[in-house]
Amino acid sequence: MKKRIITLQPCRKQYTYDQDKACSPEETVARFQERLKATNLDVLKEIRRIDNGRLDIPVYFSICGEDARRIIGNKKQMGKGSTPEQSRASACMELGERFSFFSFLKEETNFITGDYAAMEASGYPVLPIEVLLDSVHDTTLSPEILRVMLADLPLQWTWALRLSDNHPLLVPFSWFYAINEFNGPSAGNTYEEAVIQGISEVVERHVCALITRDRIPTPQIDPASITDPVALELLAKFRRCGIEVFLNDFSLDTGIPTIGALAWDPATFPEQSEIVYTAGTTPDANKALIRALTEVAQLAGDFNSGANYVASGLPKPLSLDEVGHVVASGLTTRLETVVDLKDTDIFQEVRNCVAALQRSNLEVLVIDTTHPELRIPAIYTIIPGAHFRERAMGGNAALFAAKLASELLAGDRLDAKLKAMQGLLPEAYYLHFYRGRHLYDQGLTDGALVCFDQALQLEPRQEDLPYLYSYKGSCLRDLGRYDAAIAALEQGLGYDEERPDIYNTLGVCCYKIGRYDRAVDHFRRAVELNPASAIDYANLALNLEHLGEREQAICNYEIALSQDTSIAFAAERLAGLLAEAASGGERA
Repeated sequence: MKKRIITLQPCRKQYTYDQDKACSPEETVARFQERLKATNLDVLKEIRRIDNGRLDIPVYFSICGEDARRIIGNKKQMGKGSTPEQSRASACMELGERFSFFSFLKEETNFITGDYAAMEASGYPVLPIEVLLDSVHDTTLSPEILRVMLADLPLQWTWALRLSDNHPLLVPFSWFYAINEFNGPSAGNTYEEAVIQGISEVVERHVCALITRDRIPTPQIDPASITDPVALELLAKFRRCGIEVFLNDFSLDTGIPTIGALAWDPATFPEQSEIVYTAGTTPDANKALIRALTEVAQLAGDFNSGANYVASGLPKPLSLDEVGHVVASGLTTRLETVVDLKDTDIFQEVRNCVAALQRSNLEVLVIDTTHPELRIPAIYTIIPGAHFRERAMGGNAALFAAKLASELLAGDRLDAKLKAMQGLLPEAYYLHFYRGRHLYDQGLTDGALVCFDQALQLEPRQEDLPYLYSYKGSCLRDLGRYDAAIAALEQGLGYDEERPDIYNTLGVCCYKIGRYDRAVDHFRRAVELNPASAIDYANLALNLEHLGEREQAICNYEIALSQDTSIAFAAERLAGLLAEAASGGERA
């Protein structure tokens, strides 16, 4: 295993127009392209502007080359900025960040494998196991029980730097990736720039998760207190289009400025646009506000294109009523009163952020993920204890130990480990869930259904109920019990309406019983929540075709195949519909 530990040093800002960077966006793009030329990697195919100009806030794609598509699994990365130059630079750095991170994941020499006992026996400076409990806010499980639950799991370990004392530690990467996944990668012109970006993104996700979970009322920013010329120009562009913007102080008690932004267009919602809800975090409150506004433009599709964005740190509201704690909190503040940690030196801003988080008992760990050939500074930031909306909010380290077991073991080894865990925690509903999922993946549907029902009888946490009902519904669907499946899936939606997987399964069940109209409703909601789901577009098209909506069916088949050319039934049925249209005929 390679020991890769970054060194941070003074880094004066050289560009401060709409974001704070170590060099200008033109230099950023030029350096990125120079690095690509020096390698044999096919990472970047082209940089393309994709906004239609209504807002006049530029949005760019970096189109992935073949190597990037293979490593990342996506075709493009998006960039944002108040100028075309900054948006282009952002698109390049997003691509560099993702390519570096997923390359790091796939390189075995970046890791050593074993459990806690093996790492400690080898004499490594190991992250204390108590930090794992803190990372998921578990105040009840003992470190000793967690150690037993993690015993014999082939965890991947790698080196990280603890920024509070500049101390290198070996950390269980598998644990933190199971919790955070790809929340935390970042890249920059320098390591200091990459680190401040990584800290900012994790803090942003943290406060957004808390505000969403607890519906915390946050103060709205008084528009009269905004004086930054870039921010004023951006807001004027929204106003010119009749788009309403709500700006709130989301910083909470982190000591780091986060500005929430929610925007909607009364003239185009919901036919051509969505309510866009996002946030921006940087050490400078003005730059956080600018970042939030450019993120809105990135997600919104100019509020007239019919585009659907994928919700991440914050949910996607279907109406303003869902976000009353944001748009009608009854609280106001001025921008100059928002906490501010800005400095002329990015390294000092890193220190300021680390000190602020320490006051909340949060440490910052950074892993060097720089690609050895690309050589764009890239890191993965871990802040144990930070919240993320996409996962269960908390309090259960044993649940994540079971999740890890299900990911790292297979077959009889997995079944034996889960049984051993159940011996330690017989009333743990999630162990029944993971045993059920293991059986389901093996095609043992009846046994899996029993496990899911047992889990539901053990009073699971409310945030985990949608997962249980989703799997129970899938079992019942596979067994041909479609009405029972629909009932279970609808129970799941009662706890979380934003589950594209549940809508997919509901759509399939309705299709199977000939309820094509209901299937259309479910698949439409699935693609609203996950616009990248080619199979849901194909299923939507199939049901529209059954309802005689041929033009809509053609449109959705084409969308599906533009995302995934391998969906055979979509290609076959689209060809048939196009042939009918060309001949003027009707299918029998």
